[in-house]
Amino acid sequence: MNIRRYVAPALVGLALVISARPAQAQQAGSLDFSGFLQLDRLDAALRTKQLGGGAGGSIGIFLSPRWEIAAEASYSQGDAAPPRPTKAQINYYVGRLNYNIPWGGTPGNAVILSAGAGGDRIDAHSDFIVAPELGLRTMLTENLGLKLGLGAMLAFNPNSGTFKYPATVGVNSAAAYMANYQARIGLSFLTGVSRPAPPAPVVAAPAPAPTPAPAPPVVDNSARDRARQDSIDAANRARQAALDASAKALADARALLNAPIWFDYDKSEIRADAKSTLDSKLGLLRANPSMKIRIEGNTDSRGSNEYNMALGLRRANAARRYLVAQGIEESRFEVVSYGEERPVDSGTTEDAYQKNRRDDFVITVGGDNISVPR
Repeated sequence: MNIRRYVAPALVGLALVISARPAQAQQAGSLDFSGFLQLDRLDAALRTKQLGGGAGGSIGIFLSPRWEIAAEASYSQGDAAPPRPTKAQINYYVGRLNYNIPWGGTPGNAVILSAGAGGDRIDAHSDFIVAPELGLRTMLTENLGLKLGLGAMLAFNPNSGTFKYPATVGVNSAAAYMANYQARIGLSFLTGVSRPAPPAPVVAAPAPAPTPAPAPPVVDNSARDRARQDSIDAANRARQAALDASAKALADARALLNAPIWFDYDKSEIRADAKSTLDSKLGLLRANPSMKIRIEGNTDSRGSNEYNMALGLRRANAARRYLVAQGIEESRFEVVSYGEERPVDSGTTEDAYQKNRRDDFVITVGGDNISVPR
């Protein structure tokens, strides 16, 4: 039975099953440093023993939470088999495009579908190769993971003398084709692994206004005593009014900074009403340069969970880009997505969906003492 014909359908099925599960992925810009050992099943045309081994390493960068480009270098050695007099060393240089499918709920865990192309160096000759691979990464610590892989190095028209045309039975029957298969095990060090968003901080309520001092008892009914009492009452009322005004200004400022913006269905563009809301926050953000804000993207319940998580993140990033374009420092904003997980209205009407398509704004630093511009 030819097992190879069942490998590709099995791998596709495995990828579809795993990709349906929600999990954490890497942030764009994250780096992936890997080192590995490999066991090779070498092509018979190399005239070496069937099993060989080697090692290698790679460095990659994530273009998005799932797509990664990587550069890889490795080598394999095979002991000589007659008529080859010496062992063979094959050097591989491969560029890869990797698609990471998260699994298991642990940030960094992924099934990796990899397409690669590059060159090899066998004896004194070089060939163009393609290098498909299926990998699995499971995290051992927050940033360090164990990485397993099964792949192939395929040369369709090798230049080595072993493969030269014409094909000769018993010498180089596979003259125009070479296939080396590999099993790999190694370690992968990731930077920028996404973590679940921390719980929203509790914003301290303003201190209650002090109780006005009781009016001193009236000792007599003289005009002087009534005037003194009136003066004390007026001072208390003025102090209370000032405290009330300060508390209201603080509450209004906090409400303005926390005010959400809304989006159209399946869109992340900032609408005109959202621009007006964002513009109203600028004065307070400029008056409080140490303040930091978390922008939380949300969606309605239509669509898959993974798609809605990505849409929520686009909405949060759209609000951040708009505020940064108005002169607010980018480092003052953190963006997260909750997708459809935090609806404010659980209904299924368009009005309910509209309420849930929003960005929320949470003060994470500087919310206790807000400076209100006059």
